[in-house]
Amino acid sequence: MVVRLLGLRFAYACAAPVAAYFSFVSPDIPATIDYQRRVFGPQPRWKQRWFICKHFFAFGLMIIDRFAILSGKARSYSFSFDGEQHLREAIAQGRGVVLLNAHFGNWEVGGKLLERTEAIVNIAGFDRESSSVRDMLDGASQARFRYIKLAGSPTDVLPLLAALRRGEIIAMLGDRAYGTPVTYVPFLGEPAPFPVGPYLLASLAGAPLLHVFSVREPGGHYRFIGFPPEHLTTPAHRDRPGFLSDCATRYAQRLEALVRRHPFQWYNFYPFWNPPPQS
Repeated sequence: MVVRLLGLRFAYACAAPVAAYFSFVSPDIPATIDYQRRVFGPQPRWKQRWFICKHFFAFGLMIIDRFAILSGKARSYSFSFDGEQHLREAIAQGRGVVLLNAHFGNWEVGGKLLERTEAIVNIAGFDRESSSVRDMLDGASQARFRYIKLAGSPTDVLPLLAALRRGEIIAMLGDRAYGTPVTYVPFLGEPAPFPVGPYLLASLAGAPLLHVFSVREPGGHYRFIGFPPEHLTTPAHRDRPGFLSDCATRYAQRLEALVRRHPFQWYNFYPFWNPPPQS
C-alpha cells in the first residue's frame, strides 16, 4: 500500500527506522549474530549492532522490491541473467527442470526472467508464505506460476514428479530443510544441514538440476546467475550418502561464494548450524 500511494523512495526511507527498531527487539538477533560472526569474524559490540541493522535493512528493501515487482512496478527495476542459455538448453530437453535457489537476494522476482520461457513454473515449498503472496505469485507473469505446497510427507514427491514429466519447471530452495532429510556439508567453516530432497527428485525424474541465485545490485538492478545443469543418477544404496553429500557440497560452495561477496543478502534468519529439534 505504501509503495502504491507514496512510491518506492518513501518506502525505502521507512525501512530504515523499522530495521533499527528490530535490530534491538527481533528474536532473530542471536541467529544473525552467529551468522555474521562466521562471515566477518569477531567484531566490537557497536559494529556488531550496525551489521545487524544493515542486514535487517537489506531484508526490508528486498521485501519492498518483491511486492513492488510482483504487483506491477517492474519498470522501476532492471534485470539480467548470467547463464540463461543453461536454463533454455535444459528446458529444451523436455524432461522438466529442477531449479535450486536459496534465501539469497530476491528469488521471487526471478519470474521476470522465467516469463521469457514457455515452461510452466511450479514453486514448491512449505506453507510459510501468506495467501496474498501466493496469489501474487500465481498471477505475477505470463509464465503461469503455480504454487505446490509441501507437507514433509513421502507423497510430496507425486505432484513434483508429475510436473517434471510434463516438462515443467520446479523451483525449490536448497538452504532450509524444515524437518526433511538432510546431509551435513561444510558451509562458512562448519558442517551445516542441507536438504537432499531436490537431488533425489532430479535423479528420480531424470530431470536436469540447475543452481540459480539472484543478487540485488545498486540502481534497482537484479542479476540472476545460472550454473550449468547437473544430470544426476542415483547410485546404489550403499553409495547414496556420498552421492547426496557431493550434490549438497557443490551447492553449498556456490552459495558460500556469493554470501561472502554479498553478506547482507542471505536472509535465512534461523539457527542454521544448530537447528531446533522438530516437534
